[in-house]
Amino acid sequence: MRVTSMMQNTQLLRNIRNNNSGIIDWQNKLATGQRIHRPGDDPVGIGYLMRYNSELNRTNEFLENAKTGLGYLKTMDELMQQSSDVLKRARVLVQQAANGTMPEDGRKQIALEIAQLKEQLIMIGNSTFAGRYLFNGQKTDQPPYSKTQPHLDQTDPGVIYLNVGPSVSVPVSLTGEQVFGAAGTDDNVFKIFDDIIAHLNNNQPDELLNDLAKIDACADRINNCWAEIGARTNRFELVESRIEDQIVSLKELRSETGDVDMAEALIELMQKENVLQASLAVGSRIMQVSLVDFLR
Repeated sequence: MRVTSMMQNTQLLRNIRNNNSGIIDWQNKLATGQRIHRPGDDPVGIGYLMRYNSELNRTNEFLENAKTGLGYLKTMDELMQQSSDVLKRARVLVQQAANGTMPEDGRKQIALEIAQLKEQLIMIGNSTFAGRYLFNGQKTDQPPYSKTQPHLDQTDPGVIYLNVGPSVSVPVSLTGEQVFGAAGTDDNVFKIFDDIIAHLNNNQPDELLNDLAKIDACADRINNCWAEIGARTNRFELVESRIEDQIVSLKELRSETGDVDMAEALIELMQKENVLQASLAVGSRIMQVSLVDFLR
């Protein structure tokens, strides 16, 4: 086979181009920290890398749901505390008013404060989290209680669930009727407050003794709901911790698959640069040789 100067030049340029491509490839790996930029870099590894990325995206969504659930429940926990405080204050006032020595004017003054406590309970019942009403089931865009006849308002019975894992849904909501009593019944907290106000204005201390027992029953119902919220909060905290650990493990697996070994990349880059320098040095000597050199 006859080797001409044209063939030498062409081969030299091809080798230099390949060396440059190798240098650019390792420079990209060092710059990005990723050893896989296209499927051809590692056909098997790219499959695992895509799987880890998909799993991470899904797990991050579960983590966001868990955090949303915690925020939801912590807000409800604060509302249960406020409701309990309102009932405690109402019980103290009713107990004072049930004393036979209190004058009629004193009971009417207490009735004014009871009315304010009722307004506070309505405000608690219409509380929101992230723009969504907490105590109206799945109708989160509608306030559950009106200011005129809240004891007759029926709340939506739907329950809000949040996905915190594959095929794992956890309830986060409580309906208003679970907390404040069924609409139209005698144990509805708003109905009880209306009765208390009427008994105070009508100067009926004997009826107030029965109202005390009803307040205690409402307090027990709220405490039961409060305990349920606490149990759900504990579960969401455990779920959040588990998901965060899972995310760490997935990131480690993705790093082992897709991240570049910096020490190896630096060594490879230096080798490629040395090879390129050698190629250029050899090429400079070959390219200088021509027919004129033999005619001197």
